[in-house]
Amino acid sequence: MDKDLGILVFGHTRPLYIADVLESIKRQGAISKVDVWLDGHQSSPDVQYKTELVKEVVGNFNVRKVNAHNGALGFRKLVLHALDYAAANYRYIIILEDDCFPTHDAVDVFMEELKQVEHDESIFSIYGHHFLVPKEGDTCSRFQGWGWATTGDKLKKHVNQLIYLYSLREIEYLDFVRQSLTPDVLEKLDVTPDRQPSTVLKQFFAWDETLALLTALSGQVHKKTPKRIIYNFGACAESSRFKNVNLYRNPPFNMVGHENIWDYF
Repeated sequence: MDKDLGILVFGHTRPLYIADVLESIKRQGAISKVDVWLDGHQSSPDVQYKTELVKEVVGNFNVRKVNAHNGALGFRKLVLHALDYAAANYRYIIILEDDCFPTHDAVDVFMEELKQVEHDESIFSIYGHHFLVPKEGDTCSRFQGWGWATTGDKLKKHVNQLIYLYSLREIEYLDFVRQSLTPDVLEKLDVTPDRQPSTVLKQFFAWDETLALLTALSGQVHKKTPKRIIYNFGACAESSRFKNVNLYRNPPFNMVGHENIWDYF
């Protein structure tokens, strides 16, 4: 069935990044399962030049669907639209940002793992970019958004709440967070020192930390793949968030550079 698997790939202004992610998926024979989601330029000439380059690159791949926007949705809204659509349309879902590089067998590994836990409601997601911290065993109580997979049915149970929380005024959202971060929930979430979800949750809405909170509140955990199959290569001097490359090469980040990403294929 064509709608059994949907692979979501997100992009905006980095043509070389998304090209490598799509090329890896193509070599795995899964490019026809890809839905690309691209944020827009909002009539900014400098941004539009880059978004057009990205669309040109994506056009070289025979993906299932390209969801390209003119307006600047922002990454959070883009992700929520994509997750909502995927939950309603696909049985199995793999989610990759444009700096999350999948290894040569990532799609097969994700699918094998998803099928093993499809009916286990205690496991929400499978993740391929490992934390490498002491509290990470075969499963982790903290969600990892850098290359992950789940089922449509499991995602449906959280996506509406995720969208609702995004729609709240920030003061209302932060009030929800304060009420939710009980000692028990904090113990589940804050297991990755230097990258703790609660640090972000107490400041503003972020889709991944909020999904981490919702799954923790539901008592769900996240299963890591038997081997690492995703390499986040977003650490570089030009990055808006991950400029200190040497720091982010270490746990719990474990990021790599774009310049040698194909060494990990």
